[in-house]
Amino acid sequence: MKKIIVLLLLTGGMYAQEQVFNVQRYCIDEQPFKQGECNIAGNEYSFVFLDTQKRDVVFFFTTTKMKYKIVDSGIFSRDRNFTFYTLENEKGQVEMRINQQHTKIEFLYPNNHIYLTVGKSTKAVN
Repeated sequence: MKKIIVLLLLTGGMYAQEQVFNVQRYCIDEQPFKQGECNIAGNEYSFVFLDTQKRDVVFFFTTTKMKYKIVDSGIFSRDRNFTFYTLENEKGQVEMRINQQHTKIEFLYPNNHIYLTVGKSTKAVN
């Protein structure tokens, strides 16, 4: 019985997040920014957890965990294929963009831009 309860709790925790993005590839463009150029690239697995109901974003990037609160969101005016999120934590604000197909995520920090390619294992829970 204990095993069933633990299994249910773990399963419920997985579905508590609205969307889980499994990152397959990352590209980091550092200042000065050059369109489409990567200063650092790799394919270490990373994850982005987006919960719009709780207004939380958790970004596991290689060995780093970053937690944010969503302070604003909407459709990106220059490219309507992207939804933007203004995120905030104790270190400041960052803009995150996700394309409508959920295959690309961008984190636009002041000193670098992180471009993520999301794999097919992306899971949306509604």
